[in-house]
Amino acid sequence: MKRTAARLLGFVGAAALPLALVGLQQPRAAEWPDIRKSDTLWPLADLSGPQWPKVPAEALSKPQTVPASPAPVSSSAPKDEAPYAVGSTGDVAAAAAAPSRKSDDELVTGASLDVPPLVPVKAAPPPAIFEPPYLSPFGFEAGARYWYSIGQNRFASFSTVDWDRMQGHSGEAFLRVDHHPTHLYVKGLAGGGILTGGDVDRINPAALLNTTSAVDGNSLVYAMIDFGYAFEVPQAGVRFGAFAGYHYWHERMTAFGILCDAASPNCGPAGSTAVSFGTPAFIFDTTWNAIRIGGDAKIEVFDGWTISGEVAFVPYARVSNEHIFLLRVDPSNILTDGWRGMGAEAEAFIRYRVRPNLELGVGARYWGLFTNVGNVQLSPTFAQDSLSRFSTQRYGVLFEAKATW
Repeated sequence: MKRTAARLLGFVGAAALPLALVGLQQPRAAEWPDIRKSDTLWPLADLSGPQWPKVPAEALSKPQTVPASPAPVSSSAPKDEAPYAVGSTGDVAAAAAAPSRKSDDELVTGASLDVPPLVPVKAAPPPAIFEPPYLSPFGFEAGARYWYSIGQNRFASFSTVDWDRMQGHSGEAFLRVDHHPTHLYVKGLAGGGILTGGDVDRINPAALLNTTSAVDGNSLVYAMIDFGYAFEVPQAGVRFGAFAGYHYWHERMTAFGILCDAASPNCGPAGSTAVSFGTPAFIFDTTWNAIRIGGDAKIEVFDGWTISGEVAFVPYARVSNEHIFLLRVDPSNILTDGWRGMGAEAEAFIRYRVRPNLELGVGARYWGLFTNVGNVQLSPTFAQDSLSRFSTQRYGVLFEAKATW
């Protein structure tokens, strides 16, 4: 028993000695005495007490409204770790000149609690109004055509020479330029091809000749240019215009062989062949220069479908023709010069727009020029005779591809 009592007294003394030493220590600063204890570890602990340091209100400094001024840098402190003096008001300029912080440890606690003033924000600019791309004052139409035609040529003076059923195959290029501000436009075309087939009848009562020859080895060349004024309503798909222009038209026709249509001393029995049809007999080389005045129109009838056409009156035309004999030994030609000619020209197309800027079309065309005023000279004596009639006509169908922009 004595040994047990001695052990208990020793245990009590050992436990009381640390408690006595804690009670003797004086508090040096504000402490955190009431840290909340776990309900599990301390079920009987009072949880209603203060949970923050018991610091008097007068000991708390007023929150800073500007960053603190940097404190003098100690000679022992690193150059890149200059601390701020906590609690000082400082100067705004000095704060702006303070070195930037390099770590979270260098930030000053108690940053400004003031709400910064609202900075006016400029309103976003209104969306730009859509501006269409630059529109050229010019409009263009260009393309190519194939013209299948049939033509005839009439000459009448001391003899008659009629060229009939001459088939033409020609290609042409065309262009039209419109200046929209002034409504003025210029258009033109140029083409050429060959003439095949047909026949020519020649009657010369004075020479007792009545013959027929085949036509082959011929050529066709033509061009025209017009200047006009157009009135257009794009919303309705309608365009009307008036123009004046110039037309150049040249045909060279060669007759092969001579067949006697009637008995004549200078040919032979009726139905006989005086010259084989493989031999060229004579040539007509005809050139027209004409002035034309007319109008044109284009109308959109359905979506993508348009009808267009033009009609021209020829108030004046002039023709020159050279009748070249190939079977005579001595040079012998007939030169014809006709003026005060007149005529008419017309064409019409129906087109379909296969692409926004591409149209395909089919059309018809007629050209006819006539004169009965002029003179005829017969070489080598150059005897003159009056011209009774000279005419050239050609008509046919066209196939077209046209681009617009």
